[in-house]
Amino acid sequence: MSDGKIIFMALGGAQEVGASCYFLKLGDNNLLLDCGCGYTRGIRFAPQFNVLLNTPYLQDFHQISHVILSHAHLDHSAALPDFLKLNERAAVYMTNLTREIIAAQFEERFAPIEQNISNVAYLQNIPLHDMSVSFHQAGHIPGAMMTLIRFRGKNILYTGDYSTFPTSLVGAALLPKVKIDIMIICGLHARHPYYERYGDTDRVLKKFLSNIYHALRRGKSVYCQVTQISKGVELITLINKFLPTVRVVIDERVMQIVHRFEKVQIPIMTDKDYPLSSMPRSPYIILSTLPPPAHTRLKIVFGDFSLHDDFPATVDFVRRVNPKVCVVVHSPPDKLYHTDTTLEQVLINDPDSDTSFVFPRTGELFEL
Repeated sequence: MSDGKIIFMALGGAQEVGASCYFLKLGDNNLLLDCGCGYTRGIRFAPQFNVLLNTPYLQDFHQISHVILSHAHLDHSAALPDFLKLNERAAVYMTNLTREIIAAQFEERFAPIEQNISNVAYLQNIPLHDMSVSFHQAGHIPGAMMTLIRFRGKNILYTGDYSTFPTSLVGAALLPKVKIDIMIICGLHARHPYYERYGDTDRVLKKFLSNIYHALRRGKSVYCQVTQISKGVELITLINKFLPTVRVVIDERVMQIVHRFEKVQIPIMTDKDYPLSSMPRSPYIILSTLPPPAHTRLKIVFGDFSLHDDFPATVDFVRRVNPKVCVVVHSPPDKLYHTDTTLEQVLINDPDSDTSFVFPRTGELFEL
């Protein structure tokens, strides 16, 4: 029998963005939280699954019984087919909408893993051996979920990517109404205290809409390259809401995700939206995942923005949860300002905070 220890190891996505994948051992239970890929200068990198076999806690990948996928962004999901080649029996939990988006993103790689996937719903509770898991709205993108694990009297919350503010497609995160003992938080801006000065989401999106509006008023069409296809859907909704007369041309990859959203009754398209194969008269805006063509006369606008809490909101979130232990992942250092201020340094001086912090490195084992 297990001694009931809680063991944590980041296999990727620790103090960096990309390849988010976290091993959690709860007694006899071995779980993976997310399973993503990253890209550096166009080179793909995946979680370091093999480091688990160098620990005393795992001798074979088949000992991992469950994978919990928080949402469909590729830095949290793209390595799932790779892992299921190592362990074809693992059960994978995700929401129905996450499944639909992943099916569109994975294309031919989805069929071999479909049998492993179980759809779950918000507030659904699933009893497992010696523990239970439930799922809660995370905000960020539609279908994203936080996971609450109850194990031997302790409540462990994995946030995945979350946002405490609503977006054009989804509401804010909804915390479970229990005391959290251990929180594993994807704190992208936990060490970026000046993020709000140069990357505020509202300001970025207002500038995006303003650039489109002024270009179209001059009779100039716009080419918008989106960094992720799910962000393309966000931008379609935003344009339809605030610039309702603008004609939007959508490329094939983004259109696949649009169809998946509408399949689960989340309407996206209006009569001003067109597939790339049916170009309207100009002026218009093209939304595409591909770089703009060389020597184009179109106005180029980049559709990149953050769906993460900024530094003050991250501090407020952790202060509100007030876990005994906070494991901060998905959290690169602030290289732009070279600041020494972090989430931990702010809350260590807060008399109402009971939280101790762990900033793990990839491959480091922690007993929580």
